[in-house]
Amino acid sequence: MSDRLHIIIAGDEGKIRNLLLSRRKLKLYVSIIGIIFIGLSIIAFNTVSFFQSNRTLNNQVAKLSRQLQETSIVKDTLTQQIQDLQGQNNNNQEKADLLNSTITELEERSGLIKRIMCNIGIDVKDVPTNNNNSGGPFISPLDTIGKDLLFRSDHYMETINYLPLGRPLPGHITSRFGHRIDPVNGKKGFHTGIDIKGRIGQKIIATADGKVTKSFVNGSYGQYIEINHGNGYTTKFAHLSKRLVKRGERVTRGQTIGAVGNSGRSTGAHLHYEVCLSKKPLNPIKFMRVDKLLKTPFIPRLTTKKMQKIKHNIITKNLASTPAVLEN
Repeated sequence: MSDRLHIIIAGDEGKIRNLLLSRRKLKLYVSIIGIIFIGLSIIAFNTVSFFQSNRTLNNQVAKLSRQLQETSIVKDTLTQQIQDLQGQNNNNQEKADLLNSTITELEERSGLIKRIMCNIGIDVKDVPTNNNNSGGPFISPLDTIGKDLLFRSDHYMETINYLPLGRPLPGHITSRFGHRIDPVNGKKGFHTGIDIKGRIGQKIIATADGKVTKSFVNGSYGQYIEINHGNGYTTKFAHLSKRLVKRGERVTRGQTIGAVGNSGRSTGAHLHYEVCLSKKPLNPIKFMRVDKLLKTPFIPRLTTKKMQKIKHNIITKNLASTPAVLEN
């Protein structure tokens, strides 16, 4: 038997190729191809196993990530709850401290306001009560600190905001209230206010909240402003060079209403300032003695937002201690 193999390959065009192989080479080629096939199969198997393992690991990593995220959310929630509980305890303590400090501050300010008004000679009367057309079940008064103090301070503030306190203009007083020698004709006369020396154009401020009732040129008064403070008190400003408010306008303490001038019957730049009660002129000096207190933010700090906050603190504590009968 021949050790050679003849392989004849015929094409469509009639071409014939003849390959001559020995049996030994054929076995060698078949062995090499088998080895290559086995190697490729092993590689393919390992590759598939690797991708499956990698996918499994990715799924496990994703699952662990989700669990970790859920754990983190739970941890954050628990941490926030702990902080809220701690915050509530802190807030309760802070509210108690704030309430105590607020009441102390109210007591100090109320006492000081009362001394100011007593020094001026103003009697702050209690708010009158009218029992007509009223009723309802009887409930014992709440034992809450600061309740009476709150309403008393409110009453004081309402009174003092509309009192003409302090100076409308810094400067030397050139002519006081009462009997004097007239500076123009040299005759004896009566001065219904005080004269304060100033510079032309220097600003003049309102000494209390109120409504402008007059703002015009008023003969010997010159440029003139009158403010009604709604409690029987009025203030008058004369000899101005400029008026910055109009009739009917609301003004507040410290607001600039005009400028110093020399208009009307005057011998030089100054402000003629009057304080009247029920149209009767009073000596403005006693109302101006509190000027040093008013230079600090003493009066303004007790108005609007701060008073509302004080009320909220006290009323909140009142509601917290209200008997269950109120719920019925």
